[in-house]
Amino acid sequence: MRNSWLDEVKKCLDEESAQKSDVHLDRLREQGIIDERGEVTGQLRRWDAFLAITEVKHAGGRGQIEAFRCLKPVFGMPGVALIDISRDSMVNYLKQGKKVITAIRDERLGMWKEDCNVHLSANGFVLCDSAGDGEDNVGRLPEFQQTTSRR
Repeated sequence: MRNSWLDEVKKCLDEESAQKSDVHLDRLREQGIIDERGEVTGQLRRWDAFLAITEVKHAGGRGQIEAFRCLKPVFGMPGVALIDISRDSMVNYLKQGKKVITAIRDERLGMWKEDCNVHLSANGFVLCDSAGDGEDNVGRLPEFQQTTSRR
């Protein structure tokens, strides 16, 4: 089934923007505003996390992450301010039952996307859902060099 109105919207967006219309529509889909058929859902996909880790700084050779660069979601949206959280603070948040996720930047869409849930292992390591227990491991997040603020 073809949606001629959807093709017309894509054409208008292409004419008005430097970005291709599929980027705009993919972004709306990712946010939950429209479904796969391009129909309005009336819903916005919200993050229910306390923090979203975007980058890490590893401690020298100890298998631990020294600091976590995080987004602080606000009203279910990713937020824009990045804050640095110490490992001790992150462990405390996880012990308190705060939901922490990782987030990856989708450069094509120009937005942050949820990646995986983070938890504390029985051995005290900070892990993504699928990571093994033996060292801190929150996936393939980029490394940052300089910390900005400590919590």
